[in-house]
Amino acid sequence: MHCSKEVKMSKILECGAVVPGCKFVIHGESDEDVMMKVSEHARAVHGVDHMSEQLRAQIRDAIRDA
Repeated sequence: MHCSKEVKMSKILECGAVVPGCKFVIHGESDEDVMMKVSEHARAVHGVDHMSEQLRAQIRDAIRDA
């Protein structure tokens, strides 16, 4: 039997991979979804109002398949 249903991979980011000591874990449907949630978390918890391209790249590198 063959299943033709597409399996969608979800994404995960452990904030501690970018900010040592932070235990917050972000789940999303895509890298873009995770990045939006990261922006909210960074602003609310870490006081980051603007993310540099270097920080964005570091975050993207830390996102993995769940």
